[in-house]
Amino acid sequence: MVLRVLAAAGFASLSLFCPGAGRAEEVLPAFQADFETACIAAEDWKISSLLDKSVRADRIRCVGERGGGDGGRVLSVTVKPGDAYDPDPGSSATERAEIQMTRELIRFDTTTWYSFQFRVEAPWLTRKNRTVIQQIKQNIDPRYEKGRGGEEICDPGNPLFKIEVDSDGKTPIFRAKSAGTETCGDSVGQVHFCGDWPIAPGDWHRVNVSIRPSQKAGESHLQLWLDGRACPAYRGVLGYPRYGMTKAGKPVIDAQPRFGIYRDALPDVSQTIQFNDIAFWTRSPAGHPAWGGIDIPSD
Repeated sequence: MVLRVLAAAGFASLSLFCPGAGRAEEVLPAFQADFETACIAAEDWKISSLLDKSVRADRIRCVGERGGGDGGRVLSVTVKPGDAYDPDPGSSATERAEIQMTRELIRFDTTTWYSFQFRVEAPWLTRKNRTVIQQIKQNIDPRYEKGRGGEEICDPGNPLFKIEVDSDGKTPIFRAKSAGTETCGDSVGQVHFCGDWPIAPGDWHRVNVSIRPSQKAGESHLQLWLDGRACPAYRGVLGYPRYGMTKAGKPVIDAQPRFGIYRDALPDVSQTIQFNDIAFWTRSPAGHPAWGGIDIPSD
């Protein structure tokens, strides 16, 4: 995939003024995925490091899609038992097939907007199991992470924002969670702020996100829409003010947006999800078709 950079520097977004009276300004994405060309460009994306190189081309690929979406090529991600297996003795064993953006798109105390489409293939799950399809993380500083030496206080960090598609035993279930805490530990500071909402396997669903992560109480703003349906806004702390990763003395979101499947390990279940129309904005995207019908909050 080639991630098209529409701004020359500073991640500044461009705007297109539509001629004619009464027509809204359309703000073009600052970054937009292009699945029609090289699919996964190494300068823009990195693949789960634990995922065996011999299976990457099978698990993460671009395919032609029919019905829904825009009719072109889409990103298809499959996870099979044992993929990027992590025994994680302090919590639950996990496996994954994900891609992560290499560019710094999400920053503390800065608003970013993004949108994407996804659909899950049936059968998805016939049991409840934590299954993340998109996440953003501030990891724990290695000085404080258990097993790294130093003070060894914390388990690895929870995502400050994640979207799950779990199951109620029959139907895929959409939910969103945030995490932010002065302390640390598995699931400490996690808030389930959206869902559970049933979704239809095989159908395309659109997600829109407005995120301004902050480590100051009351300064975060996180809101999400699924197919235009708004979740309650979250305004608590995001990330780890005390124990989180820093750069030049300032907190940093070191795990930029990831797309794919990250789940508690399952010995007998394969899953496939497709993504399309991934785009990010660094100024309000009001007027863009991907945000049609959504009342975008002010920055």
